Amino acid sequence: MDVQRGGVRQRKNRRHVLAGAAVAGVALLGWAAFSLAGRPPAVDADVVWSGEVRRAEFIHEVTAAGTLIAPEIRTVTNRSDGVVEHVPVLPGQAVAPDDVLAELSSPTLGDDLQKARSELEAAEADARLEKAKAEDDYLNLQVTEAGYQADYTTAQYDSDAKQKLESTHAVSELDVRSAALKAEQEKRRYEAAKAQLERYPQTRAAQEAATAAKLAQHQRDVARLQQQIADLKVRAGFAGVVQTVDVDVGKRITAGTQVARVVNPANLIARVKVSERDAALVQLGQAANLDLGRETLTGKVTRVEPTVQDRLVTVDIALDGAVHKGLRPDLSVTARIEIARAADTLVLDRPAALRDDATSVKLFRLVGGGKRAQRVDVQVGRISARQIEIARGLNAGDRVILADMTEWADDPEIRIR
Repeated sequence: MDVQRGGVRQRKNRRHVLAGAAVAGVALLGWAAFSLAGRPPAVDADVVWSGEVRRAEFIHEVTAAGTLIAPEIRTVTNRSDGVVEHVPVLPGQAVAPDDVLAELSSPTLGDDLQKARSELEAAEADARLEKAKAEDDYLNLQVTEAGYQADYTTAQYDSDAKQKLESTHAVSELDVRSAALKAEQEKRRYEAAKAQLERYPQTRAAQEAATAAKLAQHQRDVARLQQQIADLKVRAGFAGVVQTVDVDVGKRITAGTQVARVVNPANLIARVKVSERDAALVQLGQAANLDLGRETLTGKVTRVEPTVQDRLVTVDIALDGAVHKGLRPDLSVTARIEIARAADTLVLDRPAALRDDATSVKLFRLVGGGKRAQRVDVQVGRISARQIEIARGLNAGDRVILADMTEWADDPEIRIR
């Protein structure tokens, strides 16, 4: 006899319900997975920033990095060989033209100076002796000329007297001729002595010039050595600030060695490197803003180098007004050179990933109260250091993400969470 067990039907119904619930759960999970797979990717709000397209003045600028330099700079070199004994200055110290930058020593220069002074003293003594001898020679010439004059006069009187006596036959013709011949000889001696006396001033002047030249040479030797000894104290020769000190105590240096560099910090310019593509837009007189950390100065372009090195062109910018306190040579600077201005155009702050040579860019425009962003293709006009000009693709009032969105460039839409 079969015994019917209770609750079988309820257990079957329960299994059917559980099976149906499982199928429904699987379907729901599948639908949820499909929905999640189709959702746009999410980006954290704290890693993106945005900007608004606005109609305003567009300032076309070229950006270039460089440093402040001092055009007035003096490289101080030593003029004498020597050993560095003392360096009384340090970089950054203000100096006057006569301030000593380094002190050298050179025993050989002292010995050479003493020898040169002795030679000068000997030459001066020789000059005094020569002068006294010249005065004696002049007196001797005067005495000789006077003696020959007397001899000539006597011989001439004797010749004249014998010529008168010849008519009376008191003297012979031979005596007359002899007297005349002697008178002629004495005349020639007198004329020679007289000519020598007359030429003596020129002869003496030549001797004095030769002596003076010798003395001058000795004096120059002494002065040169004195100057070389004075130059052992190397002076700045220029009012400014010591930029570098290039010698060490105890080192022997030769003439012409760089001892230090002194600059005039009151006259600084910015020297920046502009890309060869942007350099074609830079012209003399263009205004520029110079960023030096927390401080911004203004200036004007004063020089554009005609040559290109490493695809860069050197540009000099003169600072407007007085140099501010705290500026110094070699300070890093970023220059923004103003190329042109457009009074009324669509302007957007420059996106992070935009290249300088780009003509179009993919940007994400915020929609839905900033919770979503849709990709748009934007045509770019002129590109500046801080702004870009919008040619097509955006309107005034649109807000777009400016952060680098290269990772999501293929996604038509993203979520901001």
